[in-house]
Amino acid sequence: MHAIMTRERRGFVGKKPSLKVDWASLVARAVVFTTLCSWLLATTSGCNGVRRRLTITSEPSGAIVYLNNKEIGKTPISQNFLYSGIYNIKCCKEGYEMKETYYKAGCPWYLYPGIDFFSENFTPGELRDEQSCHIVLDQKREIPENELYEKASKLREEAHSNSVDNYAGSQTSSP
Repeated sequence: MHAIMTRERRGFVGKKPSLKVDWASLVARAVVFTTLCSWLLATTSGCNGVRRRLTITSEPSGAIVYLNNKEIGKTPISQNFLYSGIYNIKCCKEGYEMKETYYKAGCPWYLYPGIDFFSENFTPGELRDEQSCHIVLDQKREIPENELYEKASKLREEAHSNSVDNYAGSQTSSP
């Protein structure tokens, strides 16, 4: 009985629930929802992800560059790349010795597994990973013709004397 009396005093017994709509609260929620959706759309639609670029320069400039055995152009040159790892770079220019090197493209912290999903998909704008490699070419050394002939004749004599000695030694040692 006591519980019934307190309910009657508060006005709950015998009244139907009110179907009034609190328009101010509803509008506020709609504004917050629209703002969040707009922000999400703006940040994800303009996502360019991560741009990874390798710039190769040489001294002297104008050398032909091969990246993983594919010609990509003359220095200075920039090339997009996808993966961290080791790249084979060859540079050659007339009058200079060809230079071959291996370049290790490192991985920035925002491309570590797990983090890379968010940096590729939810970062507004573009993240840039710019890496560079500088190659110094040495001038070709001109070998005089007579010096070249002398080296060739010495090598020929050594090869001929070694092959004859080895051949003779191998026949005498057999039973």
